[in-house]
Amino acid sequence: MTNSLTTKATRIEELSSKLLSTLNESVFFGELTNYISEVIKADDILINLIHEDNSSRLVAHNGRAIEDSVRNEKTSGACGHVVKSKRAYFSNNVGRDPIFANSESSAVAELCVPVSVDGAIIGTIHLRRNSEEVKFEREDINGVLEILNEVKAPLLNMKMFLSAKYLNESLSKKIKEKEIELLKSRNGIQIADTYKISEREIIGKSPIMKELISRVDRVAVTNANVLVNGESGTGKEMIARRIHCRSERRDHAFISVDCSMGTEEQLEAEIFGKEELDLARGSRTIKGIVEACDGGTLFVNNIHKLPVRLQSKLVSFMKDGIFFRVGTQSPMKSDVRVIAASSKELKDLVSEGTFREDLYFVIATVGLRVPSLRERREDIEVLANFFLNKDKNVENQKSMSPGVVKQLLDYKWPGNVRELQSIMERAFILSPSSIIEKDHLADCVKAEVVEVVESEKIEMNFREMTLNDLERHHICQTLEHLSGNKTKTAKVLGITVKTLYNKLHSYGMIDAKEA
Repeated sequence: MTNSLTTKATRIEELSSKLLSTLNESVFFGELTNYISEVIKADDILINLIHEDNSSRLVAHNGRAIEDSVRNEKTSGACGHVVKSKRAYFSNNVGRDPIFANSESSAVAELCVPVSVDGAIIGTIHLRRNSEEVKFEREDINGVLEILNEVKAPLLNMKMFLSAKYLNESLSKKIKEKEIELLKSRNGIQIADTYKISEREIIGKSPIMKELISRVDRVAVTNANVLVNGESGTGKEMIARRIHCRSERRDHAFISVDCSMGTEEQLEAEIFGKEELDLARGSRTIKGIVEACDGGTLFVNNIHKLPVRLQSKLVSFMKDGIFFRVGTQSPMKSDVRVIAASSKELKDLVSEGTFREDLYFVIATVGLRVPSLRERREDIEVLANFFLNKDKNVENQKSMSPGVVKQLLDYKWPGNVRELQSIMERAFILSPSSIIEKDHLADCVKAEVVEVVESEKIEMNFREMTLNDLERHHICQTLEHLSGNKTKTAKVLGITVKTLYNKLHSYGMIDAKEA
């Protein structure tokens, strides 16, 4: 025992010495992951550095320093959850946990612990296991926290260095932005900050969504025009936003126009701008969208509803970047990437003569199809949990009963993701407890399930049993469905945990001492 403690103390002393000798954060945290792997069993150990703006980047992986990793502007998933709650979190079923919805890891279980120094989180440690047999426990969290406590001095030293580094980066960025602003103002140009956007998280782990997101990211780095097809409510604008935010145009405007809104004249003025003569005040200029998003991205939604005359103007603009404001013959130039979206097949409209063939070929340089919710049923439960607890504090979050999950999976979702979001937000409001039940769902979901049951003419096998036998059967089935979790079972059944234990004791399933 004494030799073991002496060896551990020596190893900690060696580690502290190494950590104090470097100010390279990647090398520092690389050494830390190396030591953690000696103490706690894991297949993968990673450390993310958290910047002052809550962005994150990978700096260490299994003892290896990562120098040039991509910085994630929006910290999400387990990393974002831990930074926000300032508490460690683990899951032994990553595939069904909404917090890990966008994780690209194939791990079965993951533990995430914040690296906190003087109340400030400077990083997150991720331990991953690939076997269902080895689960994370509370002791693993304590183990990581104990290690962090043993290297408190080096961590404090690193925090001071990072604070100075971040301050210097922030000042340099502000100086650069001011220089650009002064340069723009000298040239009479104003930056359209109003139209700058940030990327939104796309939830989905199904194979069809993974393939789509992979294609989106490949397209984003090019300057090609894109046509996004998909049913209403599938998230076509989310795809367009991701393309823009991951392109070289990310610092410029992203502006959307809906071709189903307004008259032809109003739509033309909105897109290309307008010059009109006012007898009392003289001429008046209204800038159009193509002018406002110079250098950025124009998202044309419902392009299949764009009038034929405006289709001609749009294709001319897309070919050479030149346009004319309404009421003038003076040519103007703008550099814009066009991403169009449609819930109709434009090829069919071309055949019918209601959509210009030349515009179709220009707009569909790259075609992307967003799947309906019916085609990605693996994502329904994860999406439902995400929308249910979106922007909610940890203590206010709710969960769904097994019956609710089944109903959501059986529903056809004509309104796709947009409809699911609306239904889950409504369910959160209507549920008085922390469990969402079937009665809290929208009538359309319940009605369709009833219709399916009736159409299939399901016949239940009747057998005689007392009410006590029926109650016991239902309690046992619920307990089995929830993998023996008595707290969740009690919540679903609407009884106290004590009552549940008493009933299980009366069935002879637990002994008197446990009850």
